[in-house]
Amino acid sequence: MGRTLHLSRRPTLPGLRPARRPCCPPGPKRRSGSSPRPERGRPARSGRRRHAVTGMVERAAAAARAEGAGAAEGERSEPLGNITHSASVAGEWFALRDRKPGKVDRSDPAQRQAARDTARGERWDLRRAMRGFTESRRVRSCGRAGAREDGSVVLRVTDATGTAAESSTGATGSVAGFGGLFHCGNVWLCPECSTKIAAARAAELESVLAHHIAAGGWAILVTVTMRHHRGHGLDQCLTAAGRGWRAVVSGRRWQDDKAASGFAGYARALEITESPENGWHVHFHAVIVFSARPSDDMVEHVVEGMFSRWSAGLVKAGMPAPSREHGLDVQHLDPDAGAGRSFGSVRAWAKYVTKGIAAEATLGVTKSARGGNRTARELMRDALAPQRWENPANGQHVLTVDQTARVRLREYERAVKGRKMLTWSTGRHDLREAAGLGEERTDDEIAADDLDGEDVAVITRDGWRAVKARATELLSVTETAGPDAARRWLTERGVDWYAPTRLTDQHRRHVETG
Repeated sequence: MGRTLHLSRRPTLPGLRPARRPCCPPGPKRRSGSSPRPERGRPARSGRRRHAVTGMVERAAAAARAEGAGAAEGERSEPLGNITHSASVAGEWFALRDRKPGKVDRSDPAQRQAARDTARGERWDLRRAMRGFTESRRVRSCGRAGAREDGSVVLRVTDATGTAAESSTGATGSVAGFGGLFHCGNVWLCPECSTKIAAARAAELESVLAHHIAAGGWAILVTVTMRHHRGHGLDQCLTAAGRGWRAVVSGRRWQDDKAASGFAGYARALEITESPENGWHVHFHAVIVFSARPSDDMVEHVVEGMFSRWSAGLVKAGMPAPSREHGLDVQHLDPDAGAGRSFGSVRAWAKYVTKGIAAEATLGVTKSARGGNRTARELMRDALAPQRWENPANGQHVLTVDQTARVRLREYERAVKGRKMLTWSTGRHDLREAAGLGEERTDDEIAADDLDGEDVAVITRDGWRAVKARATELLSVTETAGPDAARRWLTERGVDWYAPTRLTDQHRRHVETG
């Protein structure tokens, strides 16, 4: 008692980071042979299938109690944080966690590929875990075979340098993917689809900004945040935020400010993070585009008006007024961002200086939150990825998941249903139309895009059953060693596949193209 335990880190699931505030290790000791009691306030779920992780936890916890680990009957433990100053009721348990990955040297192909493999493995693991949690049928089907009539899956590889895939994966060469899998297109709940959609949206915004800046325009990034506490539900926060933004872009002053400043349009992205201490954190990133660079005084006048209306709208919706210090942030394009670099055109320079602002505005679903906040993906890790605890006295291991995070994730899923991540100004201030991008594609359409490139192999329905558990390994082999190595990988493991060919009347197993 009273000792400080510094927790080590060791993998539980590949690439998954454990909860910041994990649930407690096993509870009070029971007499040997007694059956586990149901949780307080919750009836026993006899006859229903329990979550696999929950079952492992109960079995491991029972074994630990049988070994004598525990405290007196009736004691209650405090949740363990990253560092605990007290022993748990099951003895001095500590978490075995992953080590934080070091900084990746982007000039080293091996390190770059390793980082891509780790990120992709994490996304696939979380998507698989979400199938057993989500209420959405589309999310449960995401990543499953069946999009092709015969149930086959096509392995493809392409050079993704300079494309949206480069933004989302860090690719500077070959990128492999599968065709014939279902995609849910859910930017809020699916780790794989959200990455694809966010990268495509960022590329669109980058192209729009580059067009307007090359034509002499300018842009700023305005972030407005609401004041909140843990008692505010997410649905309440989102409803209030919507009313606050409608107040920002309406009224006489907004019309006057647009006319005086040379306002050209805006793109607004919704971002949601969560803090175990402070609850839901809802905020908007708005890229404001002007037809010419306004004076600093004019920018300040426009921004102050936006924040004033934002605050008034939130108060009218029943939320506390945000402070100027924490409720508003403004970032300007840096005119010296390209210093020391050679650009072939104004558009190339514009794309360079707007890349960061576009990514900041649209990639909130894929990045890590600051401070003690958790993004949706980090919330999924904490809620769905089991964390391993060890009792150093006897080496007993117990797997747990953060039950509080599971409750918050369920609330999140229900609150974000039907909401858009990115919205654009319309009418005379339609930035997309002015940049020649045409009609905006839906999230479903973006997620359904299969990777273009060379077809490496067609994996049959039966073959995919053998491959899917190691699909990310096959993708890595294809990217690093090439198509021939990928085909050898399949053959050596006895996977049923055939070479892509225009002959559709029969399957020719293990026959090279041509």
